[in-house]
Order: sequence, then C-alpha cells, then structure tokens
Amino acid sequence: MSGQGCIKRGQTVLLKTNSGRNRLKVLGAYSPDDHTLVSIEDTASCDAELVSRLLRKLRAANPGTSLLVVLDNARYQRAHTVITLAKQLHIQLLFLPPYSPNLNLIERFWKFLRKTVTRNTFYATFADFRAAVQQVLNNISQYADELASLMTENFHLFDQAR
Repeated sequence: MSGQGCIKRGQTVLLKTNSGRNRLKVLGAYSPDDHTLVSIEDTASCDAELVSRLLRKLRAANPGTSLLVVLDNARYQRAHTVITLAKQLHIQLLFLPPYSPNLNLIERFWKFLRKTVTRNTFYATFADFRAAVQQVLNNISQYADELASLMTENFHLFDQAR
C-alpha cells in the first residue's frame, strides 16, 4: 500500500520499511444483514483447507440458519473438498463470474482493512502487524460508522448487449 508525503527539495529522509517476507492470509465472510464478520487468518498459503476452516467457522457461528457464501473463481475455492464440505454443512456457494471482484462485498472490506491497518503506518515486527489486523477483525463494531456506507449491497450493474 502506498502513501504520500512532501519532502523539501535537497533533503534526504530515511523511511523505515518492512522486509515483506512474511505474509498474512485472511479469509472472511461479511453479512450485510447483521453487519458481522467471520474471519480466519494464517501465515500458510491460501488453499482448500483454509476455505474449509472458514466454512466450518461460519456454520458454527450460524447454527440452523440458511447460509449463502459468495466466492470468486480461485481454484482452491472450487476444490472438490470445499464443495463437498459446503454440502455437508448446508451452505450454498455462489461463484461469481471471472474478473468480477467488484461484485463481492468482502472485497470492499479488504480494501477498508488495508487502508485502516497499513496506510502511513510502520510495524516494527510482523507480530505487531498481525496484532493490528486482528484488532480490526475482532472489533468490527467499532468501525460501524465507517463501514455503513461502504458495506451495502448497492452494485452497479450493466445490461447485456443486445
């Protein structure tokens, strides 16, 4: 994520940067009905097992309710194990058309999360960065005012060419 700043011509300013070697993978599901977020995070790569963990956590958080989960077309989300588990948990999966992340509400939340956690902020350690991410994920109600207009189901749709 980039930031902006002004430096007088001829001056040198040293800026701290992170190594970028550690990666935090976060998967989540946002409910526009009750404005809740269920998420998991890990440092391992995103795969079908991580998606399966999210589905199990979603079902545990919403027992006996009808669940529809919107997914993009990542290969690991379409894995046989994910589809089989969703059926067992009575979770309906809706796969979006290719190249349409703008139709997935969670993408708006990821943009908000990145802005909130990383904009013009340096974390000395990966643990500090992870704690900042977890603080937002675990306290989403604190950001209700900021998320109110962002996390709506208003999508700009185009008619098909005739």
